[in-house]
Amino acid sequence: MPSSPPGRSPRLPSRLLSRRLLRGLAMDVSPLRDSAAFRNVFVARTVSVFGIGMLMVAVPVQVYAMTGSTVHVGAVAAASGFALLAGFLWGGVLADRHDRRRLMLRARTAAGAGFLLLTLNAFLPSPSLAALYVLAAWDGLATGVSVTALMAATPALVGPDKLVAAGALNALTVRLGSMLSPALGGLTVSAFGVGWNYAAATAGTLGTLFLLTGLPALKPAAEVHEGPLKAIGSGLRFVASHRVVGSLMLLGTLFMVAGGIPVLMPAFAALSLGGGPTTIGLLYAAPACGAVLASVTSGWAGSLRAPGRVLLAASVAGFATLAVLGLARHPALAVAILFGYGFVASVEEILRYGLIQSHTPDAYLGRVNALWSAQETGGEAVGSLGAGALGRYLAPGAAIVVYGTVSAVLAVALALSLTGLRTATLEPERGSGTDPEPEPA
Repeated sequence: MPSSPPGRSPRLPSRLLSRRLLRGLAMDVSPLRDSAAFRNVFVARTVSVFGIGMLMVAVPVQVYAMTGSTVHVGAVAAASGFALLAGFLWGGVLADRHDRRRLMLRARTAAGAGFLLLTLNAFLPSPSLAALYVLAAWDGLATGVSVTALMAATPALVGPDKLVAAGALNALTVRLGSMLSPALGGLTVSAFGVGWNYAAATAGTLGTLFLLTGLPALKPAAEVHEGPLKAIGSGLRFVASHRVVGSLMLLGTLFMVAGGIPVLMPAFAALSLGGGPTTIGLLYAAPACGAVLASVTSGWAGSLRAPGRVLLAASVAGFATLAVLGLARHPALAVAILFGYGFVASVEEILRYGLIQSHTPDAYLGRVNALWSAQETGGEAVGSLGAGALGRYLAPGAAIVVYGTVSAVLAVALALSLTGLRTATLEPERGSGTDPEPEPA
């Protein structure tokens, strides 16, 4: 067999190189394989996401059918949204004070009871509108508590070296749920009515209780005994004082505010792309499709030596992509750009999740994850208002260019100033393990 030239390594067959490349890109599913507890939580989360997505269709459909009023539809959605925000904050305090397994069980039980009452109400000869308001808020509150407890519990279920992989799996669940569950809910409502939609959500939620019952005890390392408001204040002080977590929250705020761009999509499709409802649907679906691809090819993310730098680069690239979107004048090009934006944004989200979980002490995990979730919910609302206001004075394409350009410039400024994030790794820093004392800025 001929030997390789001196000083040069043997060339690997192209087929072997391709296999290695694919293995490096393929999503790391080892948390599902190695941790039965995480596997149970993952399945329970997936079922919950689909149940929530089906509810997002059924409740507005039922409210509009009963009242014929978009005001009532918006008011019920607002009641659910404000309750969800309260659930995040309250759940964060509870998750740092009580056993997170027990908290998840209680929250999912409460959600299941709410779904059951929605089912019974739907089958009444004259369903109650007031009940829909109350139960929509009830579901938002229970969901906020449950999600926060689950996020706080995840690091203990997978270990510090698998947090990015767990984040990618969770992101995949959310993206697929946002793509498929509304369609599933719509089909169920069309074929059987809203009552059976609620019944399916009830059955799925009750089924998750059996999965969560088998989890080990997940008590926080150091229970919080402060009052709720004081505990939230302590969480805010920790975030503000920590050079990595604080930077991630600051960057996350910018990303969430930029999430208001979808408000401009209907006008952009009509005036800039010359499209109709089909084009609008494709524009809304494209980022989720890109995010799914990023999740299933995220195997490389867990081995990055400088994830903070990659995250900052992804943030700048994402905003720049949005700015370019405003210049598009063909639907296919706009869909491709939004697909790329969804891919880059998902990479940023996966790395941000891993870094936040790695650098947050267990005693603060509940409150930090609650603030992150609340930031996402509130940031998108603020971004929607800002984008809508900008769209009143500029053409939709120009508004998107301005929005994306300003966000990209701010992201560059943050990338240059957030030195702690540029040097951050997925290894917890000294003092960020279970020590509840915040790290100095």
